[in-house]
Amino acid sequence: MRLLILGYSSIVERRVMPSAAKVGRIEEISIASKSRKRPEGWPKQGQFFDDYEAALRSSDCDLVYLSLPNAWHEHWVMAALAAGKHVVVDKPALMTLTGSERAVSEARRAGRLVAEATVFGYHPQFETLAAFIAETGPLTQAAAQFIIPPLPIGNFRNHAELGGGCLLDMGPYAAATMRILGGDGVADVTALAGGRHAETGVDMGFSVLARLGNGGAFSGHFSFEGEYQNRLLVVGRSGSVLMERVFTPPADHQMEWRRRVRNADDVVTFEPADTFARFLEAVTAAIASGDHERFHRDLLSDATCRDMIATALASQNPAQPFM
Repeated sequence: MRLLILGYSSIVERRVMPSAAKVGRIEEISIASKSRKRPEGWPKQGQFFDDYEAALRSSDCDLVYLSLPNAWHEHWVMAALAAGKHVVVDKPALMTLTGSERAVSEARRAGRLVAEATVFGYHPQFETLAAFIAETGPLTQAAAQFIIPPLPIGNFRNHAELGGGCLLDMGPYAAATMRILGGDGVADVTALAGGRHAETGVDMGFSVLARLGNGGAFSGHFSFEGEYQNRLLVVGRSGSVLMERVFTPPADHQMEWRRRVRNADDVVTFEPADTFARFLEAVTAAIASGDHERFHRDLLSDATCRDMIATALASQNPAQPFM
């Protein structure tokens, strides 16, 4: 299987390319970039293009990975599908629920896969977590925090015309967490907006409270304007787990749980795992088998959840757009 990357971003250079090189089904990696020069070399090296249209037209790739500003995603997703390619997109895959539905509809019509690269849930700890909840549950509540310090002004996340803002950037983490813990069918969503960027006006944070599909309660705080926090607390009837660095685990990082069961505390460790590689393994396996629906369902479920959060925020702030 041949991979073409559109957009030689920082996340591509740091995580996607090294991870793709580990995936057995990926034989060749080509790059298209308008803003950066051809690298001197890269794993499984294929072609280099300085034009996205030319890359889609000339490349014999099977799979396209899009790593472009959010506002460009829909155009290039549809262009890649029209060119007969399977597509993976950095989160958020599409900026709106309507765009997500349009992309999935076209992918289904063409017999192609389209997937959002929200990869944290592919860490093995989530398989262990499902077993833990089954043993100590039912799940009663979960609380997430993902907060980062303010980004440099030039970062695209600070600019609405490029698809910036905290809800678009961090909303996929909130939505995927709710899906992983509670299944589909999130209900009773309420939300509180954070601040606005002093220069560009994009939303800088949001808090959300929701009823999960399995009846548990979820609360989450996501922000571009605070001391770094990255954790998830999951509480069942007779046990709880606190997971640090849960949303962005480095490939070489040993994850730890702070686990409590019936008032007895211990620490659980997990061997390092490359979530991007595990995600791409799952994507290429789905392409090989022809069964794409898991990824389509997840994309639509998460887009629906983000839309519900946006609607809840807009009901309190009708003059300020969130998506």
